[in-house]
Amino acid sequence: MNRFPQSSRREFLKLSGVTACSALALNLGLNQSAEVHAAEQKPRLLDCHLHINHYDRSIADTIQHMDATGTEKAFILPLETGEGGVLLRSETVLHAYHQHPDRIIPFCQTDIRQPDCIERLRAYHKLGCRGIGEQKEHLPLNDRRVEAVIAFCDEVNWPITIHFQDGKNGYNQGLAEHLETYLKRYKKVRIIGHAQTWWANISADVPPAEKSLYPKGPVKAGGLLDRLLSEYPNLYADMSAGSGFGALSRDEGFTAGFIERHPNQLLFGSDCPCRDGQGENFKGKCYSTQLQKFVNRIVSDSKNRENIFYNNAIHALNGA
Repeated sequence: MNRFPQSSRREFLKLSGVTACSALALNLGLNQSAEVHAAEQKPRLLDCHLHINHYDRSIADTIQHMDATGTEKAFILPLETGEGGVLLRSETVLHAYHQHPDRIIPFCQTDIRQPDCIERLRAYHKLGCRGIGEQKEHLPLNDRRVEAVIAFCDEVNWPITIHFQDGKNGYNQGLAEHLETYLKRYKKVRIIGHAQTWWANISADVPPAEKSLYPKGPVKAGGLLDRLLSEYPNLYADMSAGSGFGALSRDEGFTAGFIERHPNQLLFGSDCPCRDGQGENFKGKCYSTQLQKFVNRIVSDSKNRENIFYNNAIHALNGA
């Protein structure tokens, strides 16, 4: 027996439907709000160290890598001499920049051993390049030609990314002896340190380059990097590649304090050659995703994470 009049039942069903729809809409709204909030919470990412032609990667592959790793922008660093197995012309970087001006920040590099080096750098400056890197020739750091490009960066208010690697056939050898001279002499240039010898100096105990370029184990406090980063605000640390990740992950207790001491001078970078953000062509490893996970885990302060992932690179790019 129907206990409700037909009209009352219709009104009840109508009200129930409206209530259910409202609940569904509210639930969807909450989910969408959570998604929007999560998107807003995800930090912007600027990779300070990427190459095109790395493992034969194309411009399109490089953009695909950026998309897959959540990278908004990247410093694209040429290597015109082909040192280290990567040959990338500054003209190619400028071409990529004109294709993707909202994603690519073009750097330039030319063989500093050639007599027209500064002339070429001035041309790249006029064409829209924003810095020099990766500076990587088989020269001692105190070579007058190395100083000439640092002085040029100081003149035009540019950053320069330098690959420091001591030992036989190394690059810019003599960081411990000569880098501070440039930091004292040139105040506008932002020097971005990168590679094996740079990161070996996170520790006060640095093995000879002939013994190891990738030291492991606990970090001894009092390393050169701690002092130089503390004393020179125009010095920055590029966290990229196996050298950066290896140094930062070898002693996490030390690294947490190191980051707290220098939160405004550490730059997220990958130097990753993979195409898909999962290491498809690089032994299943992506330096970008690996470092992102590490930074998110070890850096508890959200402001420091934002600085490392994005803001510090902008400051290094533009200067004071």
